[in-house]
Amino acid sequence: MVLNDIHGNNELMDSLLIGARWDKTDLVFFNGDMTTDLRSEKKLFDDFLEKAVTLFAKETPFYYARGNHETRGNFATTFPRYFPTPTGQLYYMFRQGPVCFIVLDCGEDKPDNDIEYSGIVAFDNYRTEQAQWLEKVIQGDEFQQSPFKVVITHIPPFGNWHGEKEILDKFVPILNKANIDLMMCGHLHNHIYRERSDAINFPILVNHNREMINVQANKQQMDIQISNSGGKQVKAFHFKTQNNSYP
Repeated sequence: MVLNDIHGNNELMDSLLIGARWDKTDLVFFNGDMTTDLRSEKKLFDDFLEKAVTLFAKETPFYYARGNHETRGNFATTFPRYFPTPTGQLYYMFRQGPVCFIVLDCGEDKPDNDIEYSGIVAFDNYRTEQAQWLEKVIQGDEFQQSPFKVVITHIPPFGNWHGEKEILDKFVPILNKANIDLMMCGHLHNHIYRERSDAINFPILVNHNREMINVQANKQQMDIQISNSGGKQVKAFHFKTQNNSYP
């Protein structure tokens, strides 16, 4: 399951998960902006974490792709301690069954010198660091041998904002070489699906903040169902594996 852009709305989170089959759910992704800012630990728990624990997180694990709003507030620098990853960073890779997930940390959507950040951030260099890691990780056997390869990142690689252009310039050229099956994003509070193109040779699914993505996969096929806040399926996508050489 994938949720994004809840912005502290616990009622919305409740309504999106109303029909969840937790006995058949392996994991949940929070794809950014689950809060509007991080002023305190209390706000982190009030905005979504306590609700997640109540609904599922005592038994079902969740993974986080940080959004631009989680970079804001006095508590933002402490945020990574609550969400440990295999790399010790907020960008990481892991395999779940037939799917290999690459989670990228989009950083902020504005330039580093924007007045919002008081001159204390360096997300451009941070994204360059991620790109160097990404170049290496896509060469590994765990990634190469996966039947499906999915990228999770909050900000999509299109649009005119600084962060969107950075993702397009730094991440997409590497991902274009990696036989990616799907990139899942949020950020825009709208549903957008873009097919492969000459510039970006993998499809991009931008999830609406009032919809939830459910993923089911075996070694041959990955099915994506999108449901609304009443639990009704409203869209579906199907992908065949590009990798016929998996073990």
